[in-house]
Amino acid sequence: MPSLPPGYHVDTYAQRSASAVDVLWVVDDSGSMAPRQESLARNFQAFIALFREGRIDFRMGVATTDIFTRPGELVSEPRVLAPDTPGLERAFGDSVRVGTQGSAYEAGLEAARLVLERQARENAPVLEAREACESGCASEACREQCAAAHPVAFLRPGAWLYLAFVTDEDDRSPHDVRTYWRTFEQAKGIGNDGTVMASAIIGDVPSNGCGAEPGTRYAELVKLTGGEVGSICDADFADTLRALATSAVGLRRTFALEQAPRVDSLKVRVRYPCGASMESIRGCESVDRTACEGQSVEALEAVCTPTQGGTDGWTYEPERRVVFFAGESVPGLGTRVELEYVEEDAS
Repeated sequence: MPSLPPGYHVDTYAQRSASAVDVLWVVDDSGSMAPRQESLARNFQAFIALFREGRIDFRMGVATTDIFTRPGELVSEPRVLAPDTPGLERAFGDSVRVGTQGSAYEAGLEAARLVLERQARENAPVLEAREACESGCASEACREQCAAAHPVAFLRPGAWLYLAFVTDEDDRSPHDVRTYWRTFEQAKGIGNDGTVMASAIIGDVPSNGCGAEPGTRYAELVKLTGGEVGSICDADFADTLRALATSAVGLRRTFALEQAPRVDSLKVRVRYPCGASMESIRGCESVDRTACEGQSVEALEAVCTPTQGGTDGWTYEPERRVVFFAGESVPGLGTRVELEYVEEDAS
């Protein structure tokens, strides 16, 4: 067996995701939004596919940017969409076609705040009853029974919160963006700020002239929470919705190296299940399935070599000592990431 070079490392990481996610869509219902709502409805499958693949327990609600007509209300039908909602795609499409008669004073951040405030108010007595029930519990099974007896439909304890804004105008909410950021971060309680993320499909910043106003305030919020930004100017939202889904389910994009590498030695591999579909490995430059022969479909023996660089590839960031995956290169659910390198100071 050949000897390994001094300082040789292979750092490995399992790609995991959130087990439960609550998604609040805030959709602009002003006069120019009809075709954008239609694109959102038509491409929903690109968003929901990853949730289904990972068997993620999700809830989704829809609100509008109009804070005057139905402040704090979820306008989706049914009010909260779930994995078992009959005709989910159709229900989502009908829900996000919120019309074009809403106020021209679009205030998406304030609309989201009002929804979360109302949900917290409605949930309070239910959670108090659950807490009283759990006070007599000595087992996890008992606590699960208490949760089932006192269910929360949206803004559930233990679920991640994902905010998705879709608008062709910038936000006109009354408070500064950081105020809303702090409010959203605290929506899940003290210490759970890392479970809240915002993304947006907005006018390009700076504007590209498609008739949409740059979504500067939304872009600032997204940057603060680590979410995704897509362009409202795109004719088709499929790619953007796939990117939003990746962040919504909590897939990691960055993987730290234990030691500083000699950059020219760094190799990146992602091991997928042998039964991985072509759709799930679309971010791979090449896939070697040789070791899958005779293996089960769950075996992590399909070796993906992800693209390096560009909008859909990985890059090494020496200042943080991490490998960052962009776009379609983000390792999928249930994969194993392997970072092979020789330590920088190895002799």
